[in-house]
Amino acid sequence: MKKKAIWSIVLALVVVGVCLGIFFNKRQQALPVKQDKQNAVGLSIKKNEHNNQNDNPESEQSSSSDEYSTDEWMLMGYMAYAHDNYVQSRHIKNNAELVDDVQENLSDGDLTADKKSDTTYTLTNKFGSVNVEVEDDDVKVTGDGTTVNSKSELKEKFASYSDEIKGMTKSINNGGNDNSTKDSKRGSNSEKKDSASTSSNESIPNFSVKQLAVLAGFYRGGDESWVTDCINKTAKTKDFTVLTGTMCYGYNKKTGDYFIDGHGDDTTIVDFKREGDILITKHNDLTGSSVASSPMVIKKVPLSKLVAKYYSTPQQKAKVDDLANKLLDQQQYHAKVNATSKGEN
Repeated sequence: MKKKAIWSIVLALVVVGVCLGIFFNKRQQALPVKQDKQNAVGLSIKKNEHNNQNDNPESEQSSSSDEYSTDEWMLMGYMAYAHDNYVQSRHIKNNAELVDDVQENLSDGDLTADKKSDTTYTLTNKFGSVNVEVEDDDVKVTGDGTTVNSKSELKEKFASYSDEIKGMTKSINNGGNDNSTKDSKRGSNSEKKDSASTSSNESIPNFSVKQLAVLAGFYRGGDESWVTDCINKTAKTKDFTVLTGTMCYGYNKKTGDYFIDGHGDDTTIVDFKREGDILITKHNDLTGSSVASSPMVIKKVPLSKLVAKYYSTPQQKAKVDDLANKLLDQQQYHAKVNATSKGEN
């Protein structure tokens, strides 16, 4: 009886041991299978992400490249290159004025842009020519040396003026396509006619010569300070032994032009005359090594532009009118100088 009980216990332990062995064996086998599934899912996800990128590997680059046309990139590169020249010759103070002046130069023919190929251009003004090449990531300008600006830098500088720059591309001559060139010129002429018609329809004040003198001086200097300071000094001073910084206006019978004279060197003289709704100015450009070696530059500016910039608000109108009233003509100015020299004041 005891032997049967012992064998029963032994048999039970064996069964339990076998069951436990089978259980742990299955558990151990199950773990690698689960890990393999995780790895398979991870690889699948990474592969899918990789495939999605390969579906359009240049999507981001294409978007950036297509943001502006080659013509627009060229103009941005040229303006970045020419910035310092415009600061010196046109006294610009920011990129907005730079864009405005380059646009004006292209419009009046002082600057010409010729497209030589899909990515190369030649820009020419009275000082000479430079070549511009639009590359994948930058724009290269070659003149006396080479200037390279990245497209990211150009975008940062000129993105705010994209509409104006796009409009400027219409002035580019396509040398590789005669029909394109003719169409461009035809379109440009049409636009000029439309612009002239619009200008003539706008209300342009019947400016006096003295008001035009003030506006011509504003336009030459880039702001109002030069003319304002000179006229106010002339009105206040009682000692004309030092004439620098005083101002008058006069008429040149030989040329038929009026002028203002800031009584410094020749760069302070601005000739001007009105033709219809256009004000034509002429002055020393001060781009040479000296005043004598610097060229004279002629500008044609719509009076509507001067009105918009200098004569549109009540405060601006009051300022121009006040300065015009104070501005002495040449005879009055010399009479005041002579009176001072004789001690009459």
